[in-house]
Amino acid sequence: MPVRTMSRSDWRILQYSARCSRIRFIGILPRARIPFDSPIFDMKTFKKTAVIGAGAWGTALSIILSKNFGEVSVWAREGEIVDSVAASRENSVFLPGVKIPENVEFSGDARRVLQGAQMVVWVVPIKYLSSAAEAFAPHVEEGAIMVNAGKGIEVGTWRRPSEILEAAVKQASSVGSIMGPNIAYEVAQDRYAEDIVALTSHSDSVLAARAFSTPSFIVRPSDDVVGVEIGAALKNIVALAAGFCDGMDLGANTKAIVMARGFQEIYRAAASLGAWSDSFVKESAILGDVLTTCISPDSRNRTTGEHLGRGLSVPEALKLLKGRVCAGLETIQICRMFEKLNVKLPIMTALCDLSEGKINRQECLARILGAREAAADA
Repeated sequence: MPVRTMSRSDWRILQYSARCSRIRFIGILPRARIPFDSPIFDMKTFKKTAVIGAGAWGTALSIILSKNFGEVSVWAREGEIVDSVAASRENSVFLPGVKIPENVEFSGDARRVLQGAQMVVWVVPIKYLSSAAEAFAPHVEEGAIMVNAGKGIEVGTWRRPSEILEAAVKQASSVGSIMGPNIAYEVAQDRYAEDIVALTSHSDSVLAARAFSTPSFIVRPSDDVVGVEIGAALKNIVALAAGFCDGMDLGANTKAIVMARGFQEIYRAAASLGAWSDSFVKESAILGDVLTTCISPDSRNRTTGEHLGRGLSVPEALKLLKGRVCAGLETIQICRMFEKLNVKLPIMTALCDLSEGKINRQECLARILGAREAAADA
């Protein structure tokens, strides 16, 4: 009897059936998937979007969004940025040399920025997200979509960005995050990049993906909010480890192994919190984000890890950033949460212990290179 090969359509049906079975097992019916190009998602209904945060990434996203929105308003804490954009159409503080379109307005007035905005993009360090969202919530329109573009997790409470926004902005239609391999200067210059956006509403995920997408910036929708947000937070710690390898002059082979094991730790951690396993296989933006942060010379996390590998202390390494944020060091305490959950993350935990001064860099190196055995013993 001849062996029948499985067609692509059969394979997709099998995958969908398996997912439905898994979802029904935990008592939740699967949601119908609406095609990405469905006419139900009419971009003409989107008139204005607001961006909270005028750093390099917030500015780059405002330029991207200006291609799909008639009006983009950016809230800037720094008055000199507002003045710089008004005078020269440039953010001379964080993104010099990049022209900002005329339909992008920078302002320090939160009410003005948020008035009439159907989507709000939050680009603030995660440790300030809760206070910012609570302060700005009264000005957010009813039913607006909330998209976090920062990467990290709230230390102590261990709340993900979507959980912070959901608690603070109760009138929001949906909450979630966008992530991907994003060097702000490259995105602002229209160099090709891909992202993934995951929201608590599937239809809003599709709408947000279309709102961000341009010919050179492709954004795909997802329902895996947990996977996207945990991946975005933990990749910064893996980048510290990659930079640590650079600082110790370990070579490309060792660095590649550490990056690969680090990605396995991200997957293990996210899965323990309920992330979908297939997100880490089919979504190139998740792995791409990890790789970019680990190898780019512009990555603050990789650079800080390199300084630690060369023997600098955490305060000395942070001083070299000249006030910029190292998200990996801000997020690294999450390893303690996973310890309580009995999830083994040997590479990340070694970096956490190094940052706290519990071990020296030689001990950290030994534990990083022994990560495979440590994970196997879990």
